[in-house]
Amino acid sequence: MSLPLHLLNTNDMSTYREVVYMILDELKLVSDDASFTQEHVIWLASNYRSMLLKQHYKDIKKDIPESNYQTICLDLEKVDALDGFPCESGYMLKSTKEIPATITSASTKVYPLNFFRGEHISFVSMDRMRFVGYNRWTKNMTYAALGPDRHLWMNSQNPQFLYMKHVKVSGIFDDPSAVADLLCDAEGKHCDILDSNFPIESALLPTLVELCVKELSGSVYRPEDYNNNAGDDFGKMSSPQSTKQ
Repeated sequence: MSLPLHLLNTNDMSTYREVVYMILDELKLVSDDASFTQEHVIWLASNYRSMLLKQHYKDIKKDIPESNYQTICLDLEKVDALDGFPCESGYMLKSTKEIPATITSASTKVYPLNFFRGEHISFVSMDRMRFVGYNRWTKNMTYAALGPDRHLWMNSQNPQFLYMKHVKVSGIFDDPSAVADLLCDAEGKHCDILDSNFPIESALLPTLVELCVKELSGSVYRPEDYNNNAGDDFGKMSSPQSTKQ
């Protein structure tokens, strides 16, 4: 199956709404009763997206296009430092909400809410964060890590980092719809999921639509036209006159 040209977005990004309409349009439903909710189509598309990205980027050395990423906004709170994390202030920062699972943590990036303020945040593993930031070249750097509690933890030898109240996290999330309530636009405001970009590169979009259509079409009743002629016998099956003999 190949998508009609008018359905393909020439940009590198499509919205959730466009992806849903692509799939429903391709289904060419034969009955009003054979309908699918937008939520079900989004759920199915999200699952196939995860599968395709895991297959396509199982080699972590591949560069992953930015169109596969999502950016979420997290609020931070000051908490007591964890055991084994010595710091001058005795405090760390922790996100108030959990971070949904990512396909690969190697692609995760952390930024201040205002990217141009100049703070550099290095995303590392929780184990590594215990031992970084103690020499004169890195003592002013801020480090972030994903804890076993799925919260973002941040630490720095520079006590000024504790004034940070918000942060952006960019990553390839396993279920893109699971971060709908955390998505933020350029001003840090939440977005409507249907009007948000569906995070998949354009090269993989036709395959995703094809997989969704194949699965959904299996649950749609399609009468078969067994007569080998040029007539539209399929259309006659729904005509009241076709039942008269």
